[in-house]
Amino acid sequence: MRKKLSGRAALLRVSEIFDIPAEAGAGAPRVTITGDRRVHIENHRGLLEYGPETIVAACPGITVRIRGAGLEISAMSDMELVVTGRIAAAEIVS
Repeated sequence: MRKKLSGRAALLRVSEIFDIPAEAGAGAPRVTITGDRRVHIENHRGLLEYGPETIVAACPGITVRIRGAGLEISAMSDMELVVTGRIAAAEIVS
């Protein structure tokens, strides 16, 4: 018997079948780190914590914690977030 998928799980499965990036098809978060100076998060759902040493963003299914020094939000929209400063770590926290 086949298991019926619904909602997000179905979108993720379809994106796998057709080799489409999950963030494009299912709204999954995409985190891009450039060197130790910039983190770009797509498909975020807002900030949970904000300070010069820690920024925590809520994303669908995960939480992203960025640690470092002199952290600033250089750009933010309803879907994208750009953090700059001296990045020490970017962690996925369930």
